[in-house]
Amino acid sequence: MRGDSSDNDVRSIWQNQPTEPSVMTLEKIRQKTHGLHAKTRQKLLGGIAVSLLVVCISGYGIASGDGPVVRAVFAFAIAWSMAGQYFVNRGMWSAMPPQDAAMSTGLESYRREVERRRYISGHFLLWSLAPVVLALATFIVPLLDLGTRKGMLFNMMPFLVLSVIWIVGVFVIRVRDQRELQREIDELNDIERENRR
Repeated sequence: MRGDSSDNDVRSIWQNQPTEPSVMTLEKIRQKTHGLHAKTRQKLLGGIAVSLLVVCISGYGIASGDGPVVRAVFAFAIAWSMAGQYFVNRGMWSAMPPQDAAMSTGLESYRREVERRRYISGHFLLWSLAPVVLALATFIVPLLDLGTRKGMLFNMMPFLVLSVIWIVGVFVIRVRDQRELQREIDELNDIERENRR
């Protein structure tokens, strides 16, 4: 019989084994900090590219827009995107820590880098994606109206579907980034707990 006491003894012995503390060397922390710093810079540059996309879409919309309301919405999207770049990038382009940092300083710099990434990721939707969605919506709504009047709505469907897929993809990537950052923070907390012992 499978549920006898010997199986339970083996299971309890296996579950009660002592776990080994995670071994994190100074060089490994330094490498992880450098890698995370590079990813942070890449995200910041991606945010600048998104702002340029908003400026391009909105600039075209202002140049070809019908009426002052549409032009004002496009101008607002540009202003929102530029303000977002200011608020997200403020103080984010810091230099790397010195190579000969102590273990605690290495952990602190790594935690600081994780917090920077968390800040950027947390503010992405408000300051980067929302202006893009506003500019695209302001651009698409008149096209949808024109497409329904002229019977061309079916021809516009691939663009609309791709826009929706892109927005959903951005959300999925951001959720994955948030999970990765939380895992990094949990790992840091475990390392700091082990170092206090």
